[in-house]
Amino acid sequence: MISTREVSEKLRQLRMKAHYSQEQLADYLALTQSTVSRIENGKQVPDAVTYENWMWVCKNPPKRYQFYYDRGNAQCVN
Repeated sequence: MISTREVSEKLRQLRMKAHYSQEQLADYLALTQSTVSRIENGKQVPDAVTYENWMWVCKNPPKRYQFYYDRGNAQCVN
């Protein structure tokens, strides 16, 4: 059986490997930064959905797009 500490450490390592701050990850997961901190410090156990989403977001970073407007013609730069 895996301990709360092991889960917390694994999730922290995934976040750091993905180069996210706690605040960035919280935004992606619709959590607060303090919730991310509590999970990483083992003070709170994530529910199954949060755990799965955390792992997915860290392994599959969201695409960021920048839009530039030139005389009403939008251009998307990836």
